[in-house]
Amino acid sequence: MAPHLGNNGQLSRDERVQLYGIDCDDQVMWHEWTPGVESVQDLVLQNVALVTQKVKFKLPPTKEFDMPYPEPFKLAPGMKKVIPISFRPSKYVPHVDRVQIVTKGGSFFVIVKAVVKDVALSLPHFLDFGLCPTMERSQQQIDVYNTGTLKASMKWHARPPFTVRCPAQTVEVGQSVRCVVEFEPKTASVFDGLIACEVASAAANAIVDDDGDDSSARAPEVKPYALQCTGVGKLPHLCVPGGQMPLVEFGAVSPGKRVPQTLELLNTTPVRAVFRVRAVHDSSETAPLPPAAFWVSPESGVVEPNCSFTMTFYFQSHTVKEHACQRFQISTPGGTPLVVTCKAFCQPIGVVMSARSMNFGEVPSGRVFSRTLQLENHSDRPAPYHFVNMDNQKGVFWLDRPMGIIPPDSFMVVTVLFGPMSPINYHKKVSCVIKGASAPLTLDLLGSAHNDKVRPARLEQHHIDIFRNMQLSGVREHQIVESTPEGTSLDDELPQEELDPQVPEVPVKQLSATASFLELMLPTDSKLRDITISPGNMDFGQNSVLSTSEKQTVTITNRTSQKVTVIWMMAGETRIPCVPDEKSLFSVYPPTCDIRPKGQMDFQVTFRPQNAGTVEGELLEVVVAQKINRTFRLVDLQRFTPPWTITLRGMGHTMAARTDTQVDISETNVRFRSCPPGERTYQVVMMTNPGDMPLSYQILPAVDAAKVEDGGSLDLGDEAPFRAWPTQGIILPHQFHLIVLEFAPTVARNDVPYVANFQVVADYFDSQPKMIRVSGRAWRPQLSFCNGQLNVTFPPTCSGIASTMVCAVKNVSEIPISYECRIPTRFRSTFWFTEASGQLAPSESTSVVANFCPSSERVFSSPMYCAAHCLEDSDNIVEGPLKALLNSSAPSEDQPSYVLQLVGHGKGPALSLEPDGLDLGAVKACETLQRQVVILNSSQLTVRYEVSTKFVGKDAAATLVAEEALVVGHSVGSVAGRCTATLDITFHPPCRGEFVYEVAVTPKGEGAEEPSGKSVTFTLCALAQHPYVQIADLRTESATLQPQSMMWTQFQVDGINELYQGEVVDVERKFQAAIGIDEKKRLVRQLKPFQLLFGTSAVESSPTVVYLALSNPGYLPIRFSFQTPENLNLENVPYWCDEKALVDEREAHFTWVEEHGVYDIQPRNGAIAPGDFLHVKFTYHHHSIGTHILPVVFNVHDGRSVLFYLKGHSVAPSVGCLSVRSSVLSLQPVPLGERGVVQAVELTNSGGVAAPWRVDLSTISLYNAENHNFEVLSVKPLEGTLEPQSSTFLHFTFRPLEAKRYTCPVRLEMLKDGRPSEELCFDIQADGYMPGDMPPNVEALFPPNLPIQTYAPVPGYGAALSIEILDFKEVPLRARHSQMLVLVNYTSDFVLSFRWDARKLFRFDHELEIEPSFGELSPGSHCMVVFRLCCDEPVDVSGEIACHLDWTHISAYGQQSIVESQEDPGAEVEYFGFHADHIHEPARNGKGQNAPVHISVANRLTVSRFRNLMSTAAGQKFLNENLHRTSVLSSHIPVMSPRRAMQTSTMGLALQSKEELPGMQSSSSMDESSRGPQVPSSPTSYPLYVRLRAVVADWMVKPEERKDFVVESCARNLLAQQLTKEEAKDATNPAGLNLGVEEPPGSKDYQRQSSTLSPAPEEEEMVMEPPGQPEEETNNFKLAGSVLEHLMREVLREEEFGNILDKMLSQDVPFFQQFENSDPPELPPPDHQAAPEPELQPRTLEEPPAEESVPPLEPESDEDVNFEVPTGSALPWSDLLMDFKAPLAPVSAPRKSVKTGQSAPCSSSPRSPSGRNVAETLSLDASETLLTPETQPIRSWEEGLEMYGEVDLDAFQDSAGEVLDRLLLDTVDDVIAGRLNWMRPLPRVRERRL
Repeated sequence: MAPHLGNNGQLSRDERVQLYGIDCDDQVMWHEWTPGVESVQDLVLQNVALVTQKVKFKLPPTKEFDMPYPEPFKLAPGMKKVIPISFRPSKYVPHVDRVQIVTKGGSFFVIVKAVVKDVALSLPHFLDFGLCPTMERSQQQIDVYNTGTLKASMKWHARPPFTVRCPAQTVEVGQSVRCVVEFEPKTASVFDGLIACEVASAAANAIVDDDGDDSSARAPEVKPYALQCTGVGKLPHLCVPGGQMPLVEFGAVSPGKRVPQTLELLNTTPVRAVFRVRAVHDSSETAPLPPAAFWVSPESGVVEPNCSFTMTFYFQSHTVKEHACQRFQISTPGGTPLVVTCKAFCQPIGVVMSARSMNFGEVPSGRVFSRTLQLENHSDRPAPYHFVNMDNQKGVFWLDRPMGIIPPDSFMVVTVLFGPMSPINYHKKVSCVIKGASAPLTLDLLGSAHNDKVRPARLEQHHIDIFRNMQLSGVREHQIVESTPEGTSLDDELPQEELDPQVPEVPVKQLSATASFLELMLPTDSKLRDITISPGNMDFGQNSVLSTSEKQTVTITNRTSQKVTVIWMMAGETRIPCVPDEKSLFSVYPPTCDIRPKGQMDFQVTFRPQNAGTVEGELLEVVVAQKINRTFRLVDLQRFTPPWTITLRGMGHTMAARTDTQVDISETNVRFRSCPPGERTYQVVMMTNPGDMPLSYQILPAVDAAKVEDGGSLDLGDEAPFRAWPTQGIILPHQFHLIVLEFAPTVARNDVPYVANFQVVADYFDSQPKMIRVSGRAWRPQLSFCNGQLNVTFPPTCSGIASTMVCAVKNVSEIPISYECRIPTRFRSTFWFTEASGQLAPSESTSVVANFCPSSERVFSSPMYCAAHCLEDSDNIVEGPLKALLNSSAPSEDQPSYVLQLVGHGKGPALSLEPDGLDLGAVKACETLQRQVVILNSSQLTVRYEVSTKFVGKDAAATLVAEEALVVGHSVGSVAGRCTATLDITFHPPCRGEFVYEVAVTPKGEGAEEPSGKSVTFTLCALAQHPYVQIADLRTESATLQPQSMMWTQFQVDGINELYQGEVVDVERKFQAAIGIDEKKRLVRQLKPFQLLFGTSAVESSPTVVYLALSNPGYLPIRFSFQTPENLNLENVPYWCDEKALVDEREAHFTWVEEHGVYDIQPRNGAIAPGDFLHVKFTYHHHSIGTHILPVVFNVHDGRSVLFYLKGHSVAPSVGCLSVRSSVLSLQPVPLGERGVVQAVELTNSGGVAAPWRVDLSTISLYNAENHNFEVLSVKPLEGTLEPQSSTFLHFTFRPLEAKRYTCPVRLEMLKDGRPSEELCFDIQADGYMPGDMPPNVEALFPPNLPIQTYAPVPGYGAALSIEILDFKEVPLRARHSQMLVLVNYTSDFVLSFRWDARKLFRFDHELEIEPSFGELSPGSHCMVVFRLCCDEPVDVSGEIACHLDWTHISAYGQQSIVESQEDPGAEVEYFGFHADHIHEPARNGKGQNAPVHISVANRLTVSRFRNLMSTAAGQKFLNENLHRTSVLSSHIPVMSPRRAMQTSTMGLALQSKEELPGMQSSSSMDESSRGPQVPSSPTSYPLYVRLRAVVADWMVKPEERKDFVVESCARNLLAQQLTKEEAKDATNPAGLNLGVEEPPGSKDYQRQSSTLSPAPEEEEMVMEPPGQPEEETNNFKLAGSVLEHLMREVLREEEFGNILDKMLSQDVPFFQQFENSDPPELPPPDHQAAPEPELQPRTLEEPPAEESVPPLEPESDEDVNFEVPTGSALPWSDLLMDFKAPLAPVSAPRKSVKTGQSAPCSSSPRSPSGRNVAETLSLDASETLLTPETQPIRSWEEGLEMYGEVDLDAFQDSAGEVLDRLLLDTVDDVIAGRLNWMRPLPRVRERRL
């Protein structure tokens, strides 16, 4: 074992002894020494070993310590060696060294030390208090040692919560002091503190330095010491097990019994808890009256941390039926107090009597009879009893035990004796008072004594009960029987007594406790008695033995209406002595007498004592009976009045003065049970005579203790509501009497008690009476709500949620009360109480639950009224005459009521749903979906709710199955406050439809059965669908022109779409689920069939291709597939599908068609995402002549299945084939009386050769003849030749004669070699109707569901139209109406050449104008095409117009001009530059204006230059602006989305690159890439079709709508028709159409060919009239331009426009342009001559003068211009020209000769003074004139008429419309091309530039 090293590594003394055997001191120390003076101390070494040791030592290293020469020496066992050590210091400083002792076993050191005189303390450096309770003082002790050499004085410094208590201020050297450090935290937190101790020497010493000089005295040096303290303050917490409010319930306790109850306290904190217990006495608590019923032990203590402590509460009360309730507060200095409520009920002692009456029956007088009575005690306490109105073995009735104590749960037998001497009826009601019982027990003693002479009637108990019930009902006595008439015997009138009478059962009215006590304590002289005696008590005072006292008078009053007999019961005289030697102490004279009704009698009473030196007395009994009761013959047994026995207490004494009287009173401090005013409570006190001598007592009236303490009078009995009975008596030795005390308050004092003192005088020793202190409280009902608060504020409650607030209701009073809370009716829907009424025991508290349910988000307030009432105690009910005692003494008082204000704050709904809406989206029908909705309760309350669902959708199919489709997890539930609940929702739609549910979660509030809140709803939406498709578009590629509308009908697209919009039937489900071939073959016959007609074409012609755009309009992904007979082996094709009725060979036909690949479907299967589409390509190859049928099943998986019959015809290539769309063609209805309407019918030649045809008019002529020989139907043209694979239109004119349906057969003949070879027969059907009636409904030619534009880019297509239907609707005759569409070239490498073909849809070519009718489009560009309609005769047409396409790759573009092949190159003039004064035209290759323009090679667009320009954005812009006027960048055209682009190129998910986009190289061409660049395949050249619908008729347009159209004159249209016919003969127009040729936008001569206006003349130049045109008809572009002058000024006013002009004027002359000397440009002659119009003569304008005003107009010549107003003018007036009056027509219009310049005979134009004419002046800006707005229009109109004559409104309308039309088209083109942002607001109008 290693040795233990002490300080500095030195061994301890014991260790040295054990290791080395040498014993010595640990150190040698010098305390008192002086520098320079040598001092010596000895080091003693002792050998404690058992052997001799050789020892040596080594000198200390320092020079201050010196020792002898270190020679080794030996030490024998037990011997010592003294070695001197000298110390020679030079300075007064501490010196420390060591001496090494060397032995054989090792060496050790001895410290040598010299210390200086200094103060030094040793104390702990750190003190940890740990966890300590707050507000309590925790202590720890520390020992402070003085380790210095001087006496030390200490001074402590500490800051709260740390303090130091030190018993002494100084510490002697080597001594210690025990100090106490205290820690008292105020809060629960961590505390760190530093306690400082300043230590100084107790006395100043002089220090001598090294030189020996004494230094002067100086202040003692102070040394600081620090003590670090830490502690944690912790709040102590006491509670009871269970964590509930502690309640100590004692239950029912017998009076006087002391019952303990324990309560365990738990200290759940890690700190001790010092507690103290006190009774709570606050504003809501009433201090109990003494003596206190509750107390606790111990009243203080300490509960250790995490320990328990048991307290004991005690209850003891003598107040019967007291509800005791008291609160105790267990408080700790720093914790929350714990309130303990103690409750107990003082239960009355239950003692019962074996019988309520004892009837001795009829007994002979002069004998003693006895009966036994048993008293049973059913309580756990001894029950003292006392028959208070019976004497001790005296009286006619007496008991052997008139008083005694009944043991607990036991009984006692009492013998009742009866000794009558007088033959009368006896009855005495005795009361047995039991201490601790709530009421006395009553016993009726009765008997009937008789002798040989007198025999009264037998008295029974029922006679007493009848009489008592009668008096309780308010009747004092029985009714008097009338006197008996003469001759009548009493025996005949009165009922006779029977030997064994049957006692009738009489209901007994039990008396209450108060009534019993009142009857017992009723004074003998009370007027409520029938017989009264006064006085009730007699005290004869001191008398001599055997001497008669003075007489005292006793008066008996008869208050009845019957004569009574009075008999005094005197021992030995009128009653039998109870004991043999009994002598009566009193004598009464007269002993018997009669008292008349309402009379009285005085009796003399004397007292004669029998013994000396004692007190004597007895109860004098007097029996009073009605006189008629003396014999049974006079008694009416039905009205038998029982006798009265009245007792009179009398006493006296023969004693001298006594001072040793002793009387024991059980309770000298009596506390009554509190009661309301008017009620009474009773207490019983037992007075015991502990002596051997009889004891008399007298109880004086109660005296108010407060008056006595104030020094007032003692005669205050009337004020104190206390009474005692009996007030006097004699108690035999070792016996007791029970005294009844009464508390009868009349005024409520509430918590102020009534306190009084009863003085008890024993044995007439009145100088030292005994005191009985009585106290009690009289209360009115008092309540306390919410601890006295006036307002009750509910927590913020969400609307619709019933929140609760627990209101504490305390019964402040000490009486039981009932309460009822009421809220005004208007607030009961917002505030209510769960239980608005209740009962409270004395000092009891309860909780009333108030409910608050706001209806909106605001503050609600309502008063609450509470009425408190005293509870009626059954023990206090008094009836009969005794009730007057209560009514007279209890004044009525109003019951108190209380008001409490209820305030609630309504908030938003408490329940919220997450998500607040559930959109299931697309759901597959017949599938199950499950979702969850979280119900969030944002309130603090538990909310019960119910879930209800309601279908709110409008889908009829979904409505039928809505209830079974949605199932919620639960309909009723609850969610705790701040918690969530989950609602499971299961949705299983059995059919297809839109399901919309409104799921309502209705809060019901806490404990509410009915919905008490606003429902929180969320919408559940689901679109139950079957996967289905819709044919969104249909496109064809065929040799025969087959428009989209025709193929849409032939493919029955509407029927197929309608089918797929329906429900899936069972057959289709079974078919898709079938596995076997036979099952499928059986089910396929039941599928819905559709016929898809591919039309007719010649053999070996190009295949007929139909592209079906299958779209998925639903929200479910779909998968589809096509199944052919190869998969199904279909047979039994319907006969209607096979024209030749192939029955036997049908299966072979199907197989042959499929094997030879006549039909091809790509893709055969695939998938389409929701909202997506896919093109399915149907190809019909014309391999052979005949009809080809192929059944195909189209399946949409999990959806519907349909059976398609693909049918097509192929004819020989050498025959023609004419056809119309239907065998019955319906024309539109026409009203009667109108002009015939021209309607078109399409005729198609599907054959491979031209087909001459003609109309057989025989059928039409015959039909017209049948209709009254009226031309109802006519047709044009009648014959023609229809080119192969083309179509034309027949124009039928229908003129109905009757309002009916016309059906006319029509026959067309196809000619061959001029003879009919085939015929085509069909019927024309049309309806006529009366004008004003609704026209009949006729099926339109175009199906209503046709797409208005291309749904998606079709594979192989490169062009598309913005809209594919132009509906002109209703247009009046001669009205010009326009429609517009956009043609787009969305290829990237091909230039599109287009040409429009009207296909003779209209009879006249001028009726429909298309601009441009042909042209070209660069890749990625577009072109606006305008269709203009103007007809002179009624027309109702519906047909397609074809746009023929031709494609040229960009690499081949320029090698052959596309435009040159279509039009005259000289028709288009291009200008590249101009000058302001003279326009230089480009050089031409020939002479004349029509010569071709020479184009330099530098300006030609070559392929390489085109590619270079297309590679940059600037180059693309240049090409778009110069190649075509409507070209735009490809980025401006949203051709398709990337997804659709990919889908189009790949044919969806299953096309697998079988079709490529136009302009893309196919995979086959990639193999030939080694042979050089290959031109990609061009897009399809099949034409595009535009459906056109127009009705031109005046009767179809409402009059108010006609003003919206521009109607031309009849002459103008006739001229246009004539020119059209002439142009039709021109060979240069092969199409036969008068279509305008589009000019470049920069051309100055740009104009429409159909315009009726010529260019405006230049200023100051005469107009050259064209040949053949009337002189009056001039071109008036200037007129239209002046109307638009304001618009042009707004454009020119912009700053940007000025900048453009500046740049144009400053730009250089273009290069590579050759100019030649030519004449100034002239206007070309008009293409069309204008129709004759009224004469117009424009006036030339001069430069405007600088003057600021215009003088009045004056004519230059004397002749004035005469104007006439034409009458009956029907000319229309335009809104643009204002609605002026009728124009003034000039009599003569002045004109000038063009050649000679002379004027015609007419009035000249007026001139202004400046030389300007009026027209020139009128052309100035309105801002330069002084005309007012009111007069300016009139003057301008008049001057215009004077200057130009009458205005041609038709010409103006045409001109203005032309300009506006061009302006609109240019604006729309800019918007489409992206040059104008129409979303941006227009620039602000600025001032004009002049």
